[in-house]
Formats: sequence, structure tokens, C-alpha cells
Amino acid sequence: MAWMTKYTLAVIPPALFFALWKLGVFSYHHFNCQGNIKNLAPCSVGGFDLLPWLGFGMFWSPILFWLSLPISAFFLIDIGAKHIGSKRGVQ
Repeated sequence: MAWMTKYTLAVIPPALFFALWKLGVFSYHHFNCQGNIKNLAPCSVGGFDLLPWLGFGMFWSPILFWLSLPISAFFLIDIGAKHIGSKRGVQ
């Protein structure tokens, strides 16, 4: 596997959770949904219920983002060390 692929795979989880978090907040404001995170009022767009998506985007995504960030940093450091080690011939 190429090094750039390994770096990209290490960065994807926090980037994805951050994007879902911001998409949930944007959707909440853009579609004029009411309520707070624990008590969202029914919110639908064109017959499509947004509540499950808003719940994941506004509650679970920030939690998973902060959990995946140090794990991703660990993998980036590990991949970087192996990448530098492979250039020097050290295994």
C-alpha cells in the first residue's frame, strides 16, 4: 500500500465525523428545526424525516470526532515513523 494511502486512511475518520457534525448543525439551522439536542421537535423536509440524521450529526458526531482525533494522531505518528524508517533502511 502506498504511503499517501496510509496517511489518508489515518485522517479520514476525524475528517468524516467533523463534516457530519457541521452538516448536522447546518441542516438544523437551514431547515428551521426546533428544540434542543435532547428534545428535537419533528423536523422533515419534503416528507423526509431529519431527526435520526440530526441526532447523529449533532450528538454522536462530536463525541466520535473527539474520540477519533487522538487515535488518528497516533496512527499518523506511527505511519510517519515507519515511513522515515523505510527511507533510512531501518526496520
